[in-house]
Amino acid sequence: MKFFKDHHNEIYVISDAQMHLVRPDWIEITEKQREALLSQQDHADLEPEVLTEQQISAIKERLLEIDVESIRPLRAIATDTAQYYDHQKLKTLNQERVQLLRLLKNK
Repeated sequence: MKFFKDHHNEIYVISDAQMHLVRPDWIEITEKQREALLSQQDHADLEPEVLTEQQISAIKERLLEIDVESIRPLRAIATDTAQYYDHQKLKTLNQERVQLLRLLKNK
């Protein structure tokens, strides 16, 4: 696996079989650089928000839905049949998951 980032510091993990997906503007990074970028993203400041039990329940339900929606693109990646869409779908779902988890953490 190789690690890349774009000019927005979005991180991509690409297997050797998927190197055709790498864009010319992506920069290859080390695993240590990847971990540092992920750590920075995890520590982004969010205003604490008071959540009701109903909101917490809705967030947890959405997290379960995200898990289910991730199955098909993950299977495509695992079988080396993934398209660009599969990677983008996982990226979008993961970004939403991270935001929801931050909300739960700050409650």
